[in-house]
Amino acid sequence: MMHYGHFPPFGFFFFILIIGLIITNFIMWRRGRGMCYHNRFDAINVLENRLAKGEISIDEYNNVKEILKK
Repeated sequence: MMHYGHFPPFGFFFFILIIGLIITNFIMWRRGRGMCYHNRFDAINVLENRLAKGEISIDEYNNVKEILKK
């Protein structure tokens, strides 16, 4: 007996697997993007601290900050 319009048992599990992979991919993409933002933010904080301590000049600060913005 054929059941047209319904997934066979393997098709249903395959469909759930695909949906799970899409959701996992989206979550990993969002987390990866957030980490890049935080790393750039941390680098700028370190740069500002070095400028405040007098370890680097204003010219060096501006050059490195432009590189980090890219």
